[in-house]
Amino acid sequence: MSLEVDGVKSAVEITDRVDLEALADVYRRVHAADLHLVDHSDPSLEDRLRWTAEAPGFEAAVGYVDGEIVGTVMGCPLPAETLWWRDLTDAQDPELAVEWEGRTFAVCEAFVLPEFRKHRLGVRMMNDLLEKRSEERVCLAVTETNTRVWHALQRLRFQHVGDLVPFPGWRSHRMLVRALPLSASR
Repeated sequence: MSLEVDGVKSAVEITDRVDLEALADVYRRVHAADLHLVDHSDPSLEDRLRWTAEAPGFEAAVGYVDGEIVGTVMGCPLPAETLWWRDLTDAQDPELAVEWEGRTFAVCEAFVLPEFRKHRLGVRMMNDLLEKRSEERVCLAVTETNTRVWHALQRLRFQHVGDLVPFPGWRSHRMLVRALPLSASR
């Protein structure tokens, strides 16, 4: 779907193939002030993007402005034997971390260049990616200091279900979950 904001054309494409190098470049621009943090370097960005893109069922929404990539929301279905929920703290529901085929789509990466956020590309990419997913729910982790994204996801009715540290040395992240389809619970 194409949209024009302030004379600038933007579009979102749903795909199962992405240009990892181009996305890595955008990610580095989005997170330029934080690249010194372990969260952005270990494991490497390239490894994280590749792991996600190679996962069974991978799908991405890629945002474009005037034909240039400016962001993505990308993820994959969680397998029954996932480690996604390891180290989750403060979860009220012990069944939360139990997975089966078709239960959860995990958003593994989500970012958009700051100068294009007024286009609401992040929300558009999230909605476009998730609107046709067949899983029961979607989950993602957001660093607890990223209040802008945390508040945006609350407006999309994501619920905070616990906290975790995704990889050793990373900052604490809030684990967020919401039911799918999005249209049924808006």
